Amino acid sequence: MLKRNTSQPFALLLYFFLCALSPHAQAAAVPLEQLEKIQQYYRNLTSLSFDFRQITNSNGRTREGAGSSTFFRPSSTTSGIMRWDYSKPGKQIILNDGKELSIYTEKDKQLLIMSAQKLQSDITYSFFVGKRDLKEDFDLLPVASHFASKMNGQSGIAVQLVPKQPHGQIKSLHFWFDKDERIRRLIMEDHFETTTELIFSNIQVNTLPADSPQTIAQLVQLNIPSDTEIIRQ
Repeated sequence: MLKRNTSQPFALLLYFFLCALSPHAQAAAVPLEQLEKIQQYYRNLTSLSFDFRQITNSNGRTREGAGSSTFFRPSSTTSGIMRWDYSKPGKQIILNDGKELSIYTEKDKQLLIMSAQKLQSDITYSFFVGKRDLKEDFDLLPVASHFASKMNGQSGIAVQLVPKQPHGQIKSLHFWFDKDERIRRLIMEDHFETTTELIFSNIQVNTLPADSPQTIAQLVQLNIPSDTEIIRQ
């Protein structure tokens, strides 16, 4: 029987924005020219890795998670490889190799596999593979007042993105960057007032060997136990 996946599905959406933008104005709408320039820069990255802490607030309940993530874009493909490794609250791996999306949950002893093409209709995935720009799908606004305190007095950059057309999962996205324009915090808010916050650290760019077969093999290797139930959708 298929058990409910306990991972935060937002992670699959949020990843595609991590390489998307780095605005250049404090708490104000970002000039489109600057956004387009930085979008292109992040699209040209060959690798991005970071540690993360995740906090989800829903109906008065708080859940926390933590782990690390890696993005790798071989020049021979357009979609790249995405991998999230959760260490807390339990081991979980979310992997998109460009062809298949795999979600392994150790506690449930399950591996869920589906076609990555199912993500093609999502605006975040379409942007990631270079088919759309943020300006086509989002309005850029100052950070909402109820999130303004997240900077905790630190200098940096903040921006809010609101979908121009109703989106099934996203009400708004808030980004915070340090003075060097590296993303440090992201909050996703859905239509039920649930918020998922990601706090980033140990951010590294282009540190993996470009087009390395060994790197690709390591990233797509799940090493799951032999008694894992495999479910294809």
